[in-house]
Amino acid sequence: MDSENVVYLCALSKVFAYKPAIGRKLMEALGGPAAVFQTPRKELAGILRHAGEIVDQIFDPALLPWARAEAEWARSYGIRLLGPDDPCYPRRLADCDDAPLLLYYKGNADLNAPRALAVVGTRKASWTGRDSCRRIVERLAELEVKPMIVSGLALGIDGVAHLSALDCGLETVGVLPCGLDEIYPRQHRELARRILGQGALVTDFARGTSPIAYTFLRRNRIIAGMADATLLAESYLKGGGLITASLASSYNREVFALPGRMSDASFAGCNNLISRQEATLVGDVDTIPLALGWDVLRRGPARRELLLPDDPPVKREALKILESRSPVTSDELAVLMRIDVSEASVLLLELEMDGRVVADGAKFFLSL
Repeated sequence: MDSENVVYLCALSKVFAYKPAIGRKLMEALGGPAAVFQTPRKELAGILRHAGEIVDQIFDPALLPWARAEAEWARSYGIRLLGPDDPCYPRRLADCDDAPLLLYYKGNADLNAPRALAVVGTRKASWTGRDSCRRIVERLAELEVKPMIVSGLALGIDGVAHLSALDCGLETVGVLPCGLDEIYPRQHRELARRILGQGALVTDFARGTSPIAYTFLRRNRIIAGMADATLLAESYLKGGGLITASLASSYNREVFALPGRMSDASFAGCNNLISRQEATLVGDVDTIPLALGWDVLRRGPARRELLLPDDPPVKREALKILESRSPVTSDELAVLMRIDVSEASVLLLELEMDGRVVADGAKFFLSL
């Protein structure tokens, strides 16, 4: 996107900060951000019926000079301004109805990494929550295709997720509830510096925006929207992590939660989600990669033993499909192999009895 269009998009991002879907539809209808400012006021008022205050903001003579200064500030500090049409804009987030019109991005992380997991939780994290979070991230770092870890740079679970990712060599993205001219919380300034060397900092807030209650809510939608799934590692009955988990569900993304004892108030939110079947219980470090179909087998002799010399061709074909597409259901296997569902079900049952696949509900995975 050329620099002038960035200025226009920056201006519209300010106008439609709380209604990005309307801003996106307006740009689509008129042919881009520049076209919005080239449209006569009367025509724009006709399109944005019952939204006279928005038209007033667009025609505010101070808006474009502010946007030009904002774009220049970002450029001078090595901050990229990403619109939805930018190839670097996270495509997972772009699929969400309330995706920001503009993201402020600094760092070197691929926001479209093949895999991404959001990890959130309480700021008052217990040793159990911290340890479990660290173990899960360490396990994910052993996968052949390593996921990016997304979190909110907050104290507690967020900090543990970022630090664990950095220590394990994973890319990690910190999403801020304020402008990139301020690091919040201040205790995590050094962590933010490290993240810039092995990830990125992201926000949709302009410089000068301080963190207050509603900015955290807006921040949470970006965390949930950027990831394939969200892990709630520890949460009281109320907390921002629960909001992020709810947003992830609204985006049709998987939600996982670490369980705790009934007496552990800091896990009450997690237990509640699990009991209401709004989150998958994380029983061990392989729960998440198995459920998401991420490779859990370490490369080596164990994989070769899945194929036995006397296996008939149909069984070999099924195992090869599972190796490349795990998990699969019997219906999916039937389509891929062009056989009846009943035949696929029998085949999977035989492999399960052989100990070469494991079942989790209707899905089948290669056995460890």
